Amino acid sequence: MLAAACGGGSTSATTTTAKPRPTQQQFVSAANAVCVRSDRAIYKIGRLSLAPAGWGQTAAAARRAVADMKTLTPPAGKDAAFQRLLDEGQKLATGIQQVHDALVKKNYPAARTAQNAATTADTAIHRQAQKLGLTFCQQLLTNWPA
Repeated sequence: MLAAACGGGSTSATTTTAKPRPTQQQFVSAANAVCVRSDRAIYKIGRLSLAPAGWGQTAAAARRAVADMKTLTPPAGKDAAFQRLLDEGQKLATGIQQVHDALVKKNYPAARTAQNAATTADTAIHRQAQKLGLTFCQQLLTNWPA
């Protein structure tokens, strides 16, 4: 009786089906769409300056893009490469937020350091996007200062 209550007496097997993986083309299309939406949101913010507000809005847009990208499933065999892309995206969002926070405090050396770290993450994102075949995601942020 106890075995049956714990499921030990059941003869039916439970099967789980894995979520189907997208094709490379489906993945590229979905991921590029995330990057297009993010770029449009960033473009609307305008060119960044020493004013912290734009940096805060850009950080929020970056966090949204990372969250949107996390909802995607890469094709089989691309999990590690996709995770690296997500990790670099998180570093970028964090770096942009740190620029904002430093500008609020008028700590310009810290803002420059954070911007350099964010630029490094942005460069890594472009390299990783290229490895994954994400053509639009390889482009520079629209409002990123030179």
